[in-house]
Amino acid sequence: MTSTDFSYPQPTDDELAAQQPRVPAPPVHPVYASPRPDDLADTHNGVNTRMDGAASVKSPALGKVAVALSIVAMALSLAASVILGVTVGPSEAASGYYFTDTPGWYQTLATVLVGVQGLCTCLGLTGIILGITAAVTGRGRTPGIIAIAIAAIAPFVSFGTFVALAFIAA
Repeated sequence: MTSTDFSYPQPTDDELAAQQPRVPAPPVHPVYASPRPDDLADTHNGVNTRMDGAASVKSPALGKVAVALSIVAMALSLAASVILGVTVGPSEAASGYYFTDTPGWYQTLATVLVGVQGLCTCLGLTGIILGITAAVTGRGRTPGIIAIAIAAIAPFVSFGTFVALAFIAA
């Protein structure tokens, strides 16, 4: 930094930068990592206590549960969309344009399938939340990321399938 007082020569920014060390100085005292709380729980038994974090390996079960929920949500949603997409066109052609013109059994079927879609929405959101939790906490990071991707793509695949089949069957 240079001074605004030009009567005294001041070093330039380049000269000041040249005076700085090129590599950071090593710490004066050694740095030790503190043990994790779950490692400290095993210190009371005194046998085979490790402080390097190997004792705190977390189970990937949360990520696997998230993947399972996401796959179930996608499969059920896709099945409901296929059934509704294939039947909506012929039902409209046979009964009329309005939903109330269709037979009672079809109204019940369509209502149940829309309810299944709502259930799949809840399962997919649960899969996303569990997947994020698994990815952040390291309890099945890869399955958690896969669960997030599946649950995020599932509504688009399901709705696209419904629309395509509704137009084809009409």
